[in-house]
Amino acid sequence: MNDTAQYLARAGEAGLVDEVLGRPYVADRYDDPITGRPQVLVEYCDPALVSETRALEALRARLRLRHPSCGSVLLRVTGPVRLPAPWRPRLTYIEHGRGPASASDPAPGAADGDGLGVRPATPADDARVHAWLVRAFRTGYDGEVDPDHPDIAAVMENPGRLSFIAEAGGRPVGHGTVLTGERDEVTEEPYAELVDILVDPPEHRRAATSALVAAAVAATPGLPLRGHVVHPYPPEEAARAGAVLDALVRSGWSVDHSFWECAW
Repeated sequence: MNDTAQYLARAGEAGLVDEVLGRPYVADRYDDPITGRPQVLVEYCDPALVSETRALEALRARLRLRHPSCGSVLLRVTGPVRLPAPWRPRLTYIEHGRGPASASDPAPGAADGDGLGVRPATPADDARVHAWLVRAFRTGYDGEVDPDHPDIAAVMENPGRLSFIAEAGGRPVGHGTVLTGERDEVTEEPYAELVDILVDPPEHRRAATSALVAAAVAATPGLPLRGHVVHPYPPEEAARAGAVLDALVRSGWSVDHSFWECAW
């Protein structure tokens, strides 16, 4: 039995498997942990259901009928598939190719000619790492995030968290935070998740980001390294997120899966 069959068997035992046009999908109600909005989360659907507009519309109609208390659907799609309007991307998970670092990328722990370097975070850095994570969450949710939100606390308290601090001239300018003990909900594949990279001064952003990625790669041998791009709601922010994703794919990352949102 392959991974998908095993996953569908488990979901079937939980009563979460349904069909559209003879194709299976797995869905349940999901309240957004930040906004609290009730949604339907489609954690898996047969690839044929996202291959054409007719099948997508049949899936949406079925979900609306089965979950009338929810106002939208969040659909997981495997690979670099793009859905037509009115679907819009919400979150894209990308996987690092783990190729050799560019000659221009600072090695983990090294400093470049401008004094830019990366070091492992210490407990003394927790307050600034927390502040950077709050900013990242607020960017993704258009400011709707309390600093004490449980999801942020879960990252800070995760036993597999590794954070790295980028410094320029001895001053912290950004961080990269990795969770090393993650497991894919559908495939059960273990992986390391690059939860966030944030660098403040624009003049250091490119070099510091490269160095932080290099540090994350070096710290997680033997594990796929995944990052993600949040696609915010404001159109101008969404366009910027799309440009970031395109640049990452050009630099050697690939799309593993993504979540697309659509209102009824």
